[in-house]
Amino acid sequence: MTGSLGGAAKIVEVLSRRAAMDIIGVLTSGALGERALTTRLSAYNSSVVTQRVEDLRRIEVVELVPENGDLRLSARGRRLLGVLDGLGAWAADLR
Repeated sequence: MTGSLGGAAKIVEVLSRRAAMDIIGVLTSGALGERALTTRLSAYNSSVVTQRVEDLRRIEVVELVPENGDLRLSARGRRLLGVLDGLGAWAADLR
């Protein structure tokens, strides 16, 4: 159990960083180039978006589309959406 909690802690730490969840939210609509992603997330400095994309790629939530270099949610990232939905339902019970 400790091993899985350690892995979860790492994922939660990355997801809690500025702009990470917004990037995931935008990419749920489909792949985008980094410039288009930065434009959609204009509330953040472009360097923040770039760094967060790197963080999300490192934990394999975001990947590059081989054909054009756009960014998209990976299979792991799409599975994460289900986990986040469950977490949201759990959190709703706390209110």
